[in-house]
This record gives sequence, structure tokens and C-alpha cells, in this order.
Amino acid sequence: MENLKKVEIIIFIWILSSCNVFAQDNIQRLFASNLVDVKKERLVKNVLITIQNGKIIEIGENPDLSKLDDYIDLSEYTLLPGLIDCHTHLTNPYFDKTKDVYELPIASYGILGTLYARNTLLAGFTTVRDVGGYFYSDVALRDAINNNWIVGPRMYVSGKAITMTGGHGAWGNWMAPQFELEPNPGNPVDGDVEVRKRARILIKNGVNLLKINATGGFGTANSIPGAASFTIEEMNAAVDEAKKRGLKIAAHAHGAGGIKNAIKAGVNSIEHGTFLNQESIDLMKEHKVFLVMDLLAAYVSLIEANEDNSDKGINKGNQELYNDYANKFRDAYNQGVKMAFGTDASIFEHGRNAEQFKLMKEAGMKSIDILKSATINASELIGIDTNTGSIEVGKWADIIAVKGNPMENIELLENVYFVMKGGKIYKNEK
Repeated sequence: MENLKKVEIIIFIWILSSCNVFAQDNIQRLFASNLVDVKKERLVKNVLITIQNGKIIEIGENPDLSKLDDYIDLSEYTLLPGLIDCHTHLTNPYFDKTKDVYELPIASYGILGTLYARNTLLAGFTTVRDVGGYFYSDVALRDAINNNWIVGPRMYVSGKAITMTGGHGAWGNWMAPQFELEPNPGNPVDGDVEVRKRARILIKNGVNLLKINATGGFGTANSIPGAASFTIEEMNAAVDEAKKRGLKIAAHAHGAGGIKNAIKAGVNSIEHGTFLNQESIDLMKEHKVFLVMDLLAAYVSLIEANEDNSDKGINKGNQELYNDYANKFRDAYNQGVKMAFGTDASIFEHGRNAEQFKLMKEAGMKSIDILKSATINASELIGIDTNTGSIEVGKWADIIAVKGNPMENIELLENVYFVMKGGKIYKNEK
């Protein structure tokens, strides 16, 4: 009996040691000369980050590296939280004028999405909120990434935006009546009953949030961006369905009337805000609604492409319209509106997202606040701030690295040398 107990003890010790070895095998360490603490708005020197099973378990300063057997040496770099873009369309190729998006087979959206997702991740964006994908291609792309079938950022998706008859994104706007699809894939809907049912269908089919078009848009024929669309009551039906399921709702809204209606209906964010006014700013502050202004998409459309907007009810040239948009961005920022980073990726080539940081700086935002908009603010808007948005113990190991100090030169974020998402390295060009 005594020998049997000795054997049991030996087996128990062997099991414990095996577990310890297994745990050690999952340990990763990153050392860098600098780390941006976005919460405390400071640069931390000589930092060692310990990661286990995709999460940060320890952050130490001034470590004795001679005692470490193995670590990733990023001593020439500055670490930051993985960036977050709150307004993307990763399955949409609008920027590519060689492709007619209305003639592509359904599968093409998902296939192209695999390319665009990879480009976005390698640009340093470890998380995106994708607000508008045809045929649930965004849901499929999200799931493919989560299942490790393909490489891409962590995605939170809305499916197709909810729109009304004649609204932005309503297929009937461009398709001749005899060619309208039956059954129409979710657009348009009218009245609070139809809006509520559409919201329920989207939620049933696995979206993470809802998006509703509160105004017209630039990308839809015969649509006026400044004009309000859904009523407060119609939008409130979608808001009600989202919130009772614990989901958030984003509102595409260019004009001040639609912005006001969307906020009063209870949305969580205003997307674009092209023609916002002082009342819009006051309402966003009062209701703690986030503003997501896509300066890069506006710049590409108005300045680079010089698109013709003569049918949009706007009595301004493109340069004047962009300057006005940048000024409204500055006004909202200076008055304390909560702002999250979003680019409307798909209007420009996917992977160019970080070019917006320079435009935000030129519009008057401080570099540290730009960083916050794409990290802790963005994570709060999505609802994942306990898991990402800053480099802290207990959070996902979403970490990127650049050369130099981005708090002094925000354009450094256009060249990311190292990308880690959930503890897995996807890019290492050190």
C-alpha cells in the first residue's frame, strides 16, 4: 500500500510538471524601448510585455533581459494598442472602378473580402466595425476569420444597412422596375413594423450591430445626402430591437435633420455627419452619442477623384465642401463630442486607413486624441473596451509597433512594422 501511494505521488508530480511545461510553451514576451499608454497619455520606456494564450498577463518596466531565454526584441520600436476602424466595408470594392459591384456574383464579395481583410490587418488595424455588407458577406468573412480559415482583423458586422423606399442604398434607386429582384434582399422597408421585422431578421442571421440610414447618401443615384429619411418612430423600432438584444445601432446620417432624428431615436453613433450643425453637436454631447467622421473617404471622393456631386443639392465646389467638412470635424472635437475613428474603407483602397490620421491632425485634433479615437474610444463604441483598446494586463494581446513616437508624428502610423492580434504575430518586419 505504501509503494502504491509513492507511485500516485510521483504520477501527480509528473502531471503538475507537464502542465507547467505546457503553460510555459504558451508564454510570449515582447520587449520595446517605448510603449504608448493611451489612457495616461504618456510614453513608457523599456517595457517587457508577457503574453499567455493570447492575453497580456504582465507588463514590466526596465527588465533585466539577461535573465530571459527568449523574447521578441522590438527595442528600436514603439508599441501601441492594435488600431480600430469603426466604419469599414471589407467586402465592398467600390474603390476599384474596373469592377461593377452590381454585376459581381454573390461569392465575389466574400472572395474579395479575404484580400481586403488581410490588407487591413497588415496595416495595423486589428479590429474593425463593418457597417454594411451585401448578402451577409460580412458575416461570412467575420466567421472565416474567427475560424482561422483566413487572415484578417477581428470584425463586428451589421449586415446590410436598413433603408427606406428611395433611401440611400435602396436597390430600386438604380435598377429599372422590371429588373427588381424578388424577393428583394432586405431593402427597402417602410413603417415601424417593417423596420422592426427587418431588424429581427438581421439579428437572427448573426449580426453584431445594426445600421440604419437616417439620411440620403452620396453613393446612391437620385439620393440627397442632406435630406432626412426614416422618421424617429421608424428608427426607434430598430433601436428597440437592437437594445433588447444587447446590440448597438449606428446611423448613417449626413444632414442635420437626420442626425437629430437618429439621436432622438436612441442610436449609439452618427456616421459621416457631413452637414452637422450646432444643434447636432449639442444633442450628441447630451445623449453621449459617438461621432464617426470619415475624413479620408471625403478627401478621396472630393479631392483625389473630384467626383461630380451636382445632383446632390449642394451649392459648393468639392474643395470648399471638404474644407467645410474638416471645419465641422474641428468644431465637434473642440466642443467635446465623443469621437471614434472611422474611414468608410472601400471608398479608397483597403489598407490605406491610417492615412486619415494626418487629415485629422490637419483638421485640428491633437495626436494623443487621434490615437484615443482609434483605440480606447473605438473599443468603447463597439463595446469591447474591457478586452482591447489599450495595452493592459488582462486584455487581448492586440499590439502593433512603429518606429519613432506617434504622439509627435502621427504619420508614423502609415508604416507599421509589427502586428500582433490575440497573441498571434501576423507581421514582423523589424
